[in-house]
Amino acid sequence: MYLNDVAMVAADTTRSKYYLDELIKYELLPKYVLLLLNSNEQMLPGQKYNKTKNGIAELLEAHGVQYDFAPNSDINSNEVVKIISDRIESVFIFSGFGGALLRNDILEIGKKFLHVHGGYLPDYKGSTTNYYSLIDDNMLGASSIFLTKEIDCGPILLRKKFPAPKDRTEIDHIYDSKVRSEVLVKTLKKYANTGCWGFELEDNKGGEIFYIIHPVLKHLAILGDSTLKR
Repeated sequence: MYLNDVAMVAADTTRSKYYLDELIKYELLPKYVLLLLNSNEQMLPGQKYNKTKNGIAELLEAHGVQYDFAPNSDINSNEVVKIISDRIESVFIFSGFGGALLRNDILEIGKKFLHVHGGYLPDYKGSTTNYYSLIDDNMLGASSIFLTKEIDCGPILLRKKFPAPKDRTEIDHIYDSKVRSEVLVKTLKKYANTGCWGFELEDNKGGEIFYIIHPVLKHLAILGDSTLKR
């Protein structure tokens, strides 16, 4: 099933590949995908290998999903903003390179950008939040929101807490993508069944903004030291 009013901006990352695998599995395909490519030899945030380009394109072709390659990897570039602005779909699933933020120019083109944040909102906002929640509460979270100018403060469509994985060494590329994908699928299923975007929490205020976790704290979170408090 194609979601006719839903498109996707997918960076060349392991998370985008995981998202698309799950959307195909549950027959919740976006009508169109714009692929942001990494033209550099060095890996960008969110990549485990910078060789996923062909895999993503082949996946889309195999399932009849229309796609284009973006002219560059910058979601905020004039060229990318124009492509998205000219599309007829009103909602874009956003799966960009790690740390990429949408600036005013793209947020003001009249589209909604559906993002799944790797953290339980509003408690954990900002970057690498699931490592902090592992230390604080021994759990991970994921929350689907429509992006706004304020970081992770858009209205919450759906959120869920998840138990800590047994193997924490692959959180970034496996388990984080897995929990985000589950929330994305549940969000899109609800939209497909009802025809509207219901909000679990519109007033997404409060919580704490976290910054990229220190390597030592990240290591402790991976080791499973849930007794450590900030």
